[in-house]
Amino acid sequence: MKIGDAFEPFFIWQVKVGMSKKTIANDRYYLEGSLAHSVQNIEVMDLKRTDVSKVIEAARTLGKYGPQRGVCMLRKVLKYLKESGHPIPFRWQDIKIPTVSQKKVEYLTEDELERLLDGIDLVDPSGFRTRVLLEVLYATGMRIGEALSMDQEDIDWKNKEAIVINVKSKEPEKVYFSERSLYWLKRYLDGREDDNPALFVSCGKRLRRSSSGKCIHRLIFGVAAQLGIKKQITHHIFRKTFVTHLLQRKADIMAVKDLARHRSERTTLQNYAGVDKERSKAIHRDIMNDLL
Repeated sequence: MKIGDAFEPFFIWQVKVGMSKKTIANDRYYLEGSLAHSVQNIEVMDLKRTDVSKVIEAARTLGKYGPQRGVCMLRKVLKYLKESGHPIPFRWQDIKIPTVSQKKVEYLTEDELERLLDGIDLVDPSGFRTRVLLEVLYATGMRIGEALSMDQEDIDWKNKEAIVINVKSKEPEKVYFSERSLYWLKRYLDGREDDNPALFVSCGKRLRRSSSGKCIHRLIFGVAAQLGIKKQITHHIFRKTFVTHLLQRKADIMAVKDLARHRSERTTLQNYAGVDKERSKAIHRDIMNDLL
């Protein structure tokens, strides 16, 4: 059996165990861009650990993280073969994943967040809706797909919470609203004249991610430029800002992991927690001066 013979059975297995379409599509992209150009014609039992270099080389065309993800795909396929009862020549865990320099987590400071939100034109109906959507994303830490899939009846106004479907795991999970976000949301819903059950709508229909993205680009990029905020403003930066602000306010990392609905605190710290160097400097000064 050749390595390539396991590719399609591997994807069929992913579907059967309930992997998300996005995860499967990403895996296929990196598999076809690395393993398919390097080790697919090698017999499974003839595979050597040194063949990992072929995967790394083939995956360099996939960007900075290509080699890392290509090797991860090889590990996944070998793990699948092992668990399917097919012998493999060595432990898949022994394949080392290439390290990649950690990219800087971009987030908005509390001042930037307030100035950016206050700069949105609320006279424009799409501007008002965008302000409300961003208030909700920041307060709850929801992913954009989760927020746009919500219906009005999903919100428990009394307990300031809602059950959403995690876009990755497809599992129902609880998110929490702030008083401020509910204030904006109530204003938005009170002004609606349609009968669509969706929480956010455009022209009477459920708001789509592409449409909300265009609104952000049209309404916020100009505001950010005027304010001198040189950051890439997307839906996701509000989720990262949510995590970072919680940690900066000394929230327990395990609680933040739970609120962000991550599987591990490592994901929370590595990919969502931003660092304010000036704040770090001030903390160092205050603590070390007290110690000396």
